[in-house]
Amino acid sequence: MQLRHFMPNLKLYPTSVPNKSANDNPECNYGNHINIGFSEFQFLQSKQHEIELEQKYDISAIILHWKRSASTARAMNYLLATNLFKEIIVWNNNPNINLTKTTLKANNHSLDSIRIINSKENLKDEAKYRACAEAKTIACFYADDDWDASFYLKSLIADFRADPYILHSFTDTGAFCGNLMWSYFDNTIDLHAGFPWIGCGSIFLHEYAQSHIQYLQIHLKNHRPLKYFSDVFFSIWLNDIPSQLNMFIRNLPGSHTGASFSSTSKFLQYQYQSAVLAIRILEHNLRQNQSNDTNYIAFPRRQNRRFPYCVKSSSPKDDFIFFTNILPMDIQTIAFNISKDFERGTRKNLPRGPKIAFFYSHTTLKAVDNDPKTCWRPGRNVRQGEYFAMDFLYIRTNLSFSVTIGHTFIENTKEC
Repeated sequence: MQLRHFMPNLKLYPTSVPNKSANDNPECNYGNHINIGFSEFQFLQSKQHEIELEQKYDISAIILHWKRSASTARAMNYLLATNLFKEIIVWNNNPNINLTKTTLKANNHSLDSIRIINSKENLKDEAKYRACAEAKTIACFYADDDWDASFYLKSLIADFRADPYILHSFTDTGAFCGNLMWSYFDNTIDLHAGFPWIGCGSIFLHEYAQSHIQYLQIHLKNHRPLKYFSDVFFSIWLNDIPSQLNMFIRNLPGSHTGASFSSTSKFLQYQYQSAVLAIRILEHNLRQNQSNDTNYIAFPRRQNRRFPYCVKSSSPKDDFIFFTNILPMDIQTIAFNISKDFERGTRKNLPRGPKIAFFYSHTTLKAVDNDPKTCWRPGRNVRQGEYFAMDFLYIRTNLSFSVTIGHTFIENTKEC
């Protein structure tokens, strides 16, 4: 399957169509054109709802600074230029530098929305949650200063506003498959946790950052070095499968200067310990069911997502998202037992096998890459209830797109 977005009429190009008259329903056309009509009132009502969502789910951007001041300034200038954020918080993790607005040169942008917090110590990953807890908005966007989020930022924000009570992130195909492997389900204790790498771009609620800081203080008070690996604990302790967009990702120019956190001593050892400890703590607390203790901050048990879990990829122009609920693996049927599966979220459990290899070759990215020689393929027969769809990010009129489908016959089994 290949998709292309044009302007200005809505069109669908199937390879064949059922023998049904277009006059049977005035809002359906089984020829080459599909006309979906909405009244002016419905359109204006929907636009008003969209504006209300944008106002309610406003976002702050978080930037962490360590030693790469040039990268921090570049990230800040890009985020200012987007005009998508109510405020930008720059958290300085380097106690040897007093960062100020004048330190970070702005390219003809006002610095009124910039807030700088100078930390007395290097909190590493924990700092992004400390910064978000200080935000004046309902949610926070975060990306490491070495990743270019410019070509998928609008899609990420739209994905968040459609389903705001889960974690949203971007990653590449390899990490996406690995993250699927690092999922945990046990219906008997309301366990339904997942993991994404959030450094390439992520959005999460301000209240989740606040809760996470409390969790760290309670559960890691005897594991101080592991607080620096807060990303591992954060997503798992949310106990809700995140929404991940599968994308090509790219580094910002000059981003490889200076030593990264991942190159530090014992990084892999601490990362492994964090992954094991995170699921052990969550599983233990869900099983103990200590929610009746008023002094105890319980982990969430209820899933807050509005939509089923999907594979998603945004277009190269960042103007629509293609998604499907056909996953490369059925994560909910993979049994989890803490006594033998405690290493599931570590590098000892990486994706492999023919299904993963097929997904690499025919991932959802292939549906939106504008290459007629590539396509997305599910890799098996489609089952009842499975679908693909497109999200155009915001309400627009006079849209046109083409869908190229390789099936020889498309059968409509329901009345429109």
